[in-house]
Order: sequence, then C-alpha cells, then structure tokens
Amino acid sequence: MGHTYFGRLDTDALHDTDVVWEGAVQLGDAQVEARLWAGPSAQPSAEVLDDLAARLTDLPTLDAAARTALRAYLHEDRSFIDFHLEEWEDSGTAARLVREAAGAEVGPDAFVAAMRLTGIGLWPTGPSEGRPPVVLDYTFEPDLGDQILAVRATRAGAVASVDWES
Repeated sequence: MGHTYFGRLDTDALHDTDVVWEGAVQLGDAQVEARLWAGPSAQPSAEVLDDLAARLTDLPTLDAAARTALRAYLHEDRSFIDFHLEEWEDSGTAARLVREAAGAEVGPDAFVAAMRLTGIGLWPTGPSEGRPPVVLDYTFEPDLGDQILAVRATRAGAVASVDWES
C-alpha cells in the first residue's frame, strides 16, 4: 500500500506488530521521532492514514491540546511533578523551576512548559486497536529518566487520556 505522507507500507511480511514507517517531525526547534505501527496482515485504510498524517503535519496544534490535558492532569494529581523534582533535584531544569517558584510549589504550568515531547506512536491496527491511535510521549529531563506522561489522542486530534508510564 502506498500513501502520500508515509510512502510504501508493507504489512504482509509482518509476523508481529512492528514499525512500518518512521520519521522525524519538526516541532519548534526540535525534531520528534514518529513511528507508525501495524500488525500482521492488517493494512490501515487510506482514510486512517490520512488522519494520522494530518496529526503529524499539524503537530503544533496537537501538542497544544496535549499540553492543556497535561496541565489538567497535573492539577488533579501532582505526583509526577513531585517525583521528578525529588528524583532530579540536582538537574538544571528542576533547579530552575524551583528557583523561579520562589519558595512556592512548582506549578503544573511551569512543569509542563519544561516537559519535552520525545516520541509519537501511531497505532492504527494491532494491539492498540480500538484505543485512540495517537500516543504522544512527554518527559521531564529525557536524558535522566524513563518516566513519561503518555497522551492518547483520536484520529481527529481530540485528547482522550493522559497516563503515567515507564
């Protein structure tokens, strides 16, 4: 199957769910690695691929929606913030956030602004079938830890959930 954004996708030879396309997507000054996953003998439809490509080509809009959801998530439960500020208290970013808070708690707005989008998973078929197919992985101090907040979004770009994963 060929697609204007993803190129030729071959899922016929797959035995397990695997990456069938990967590329870098620009977001501000950063390049974000994106991967399209598919299962064996499961060709995603052209319509689904078009929707997923649209999420990548308009990544700033999706990122803004995801960051709004991240702030709401962290306003409800600041455990992710507290964990990272305690775990990485010597990091430059954590020290800057604490300094800028000037004795107050580091708030979700400042913390989310410091988070980085480090990867995008597109799951139109396979084990995530039936769940929102776009997964954005956000981290704090990506070089120091493996804890992420995964933001799931629909094909249309609506945020469906935020989950703490490692």
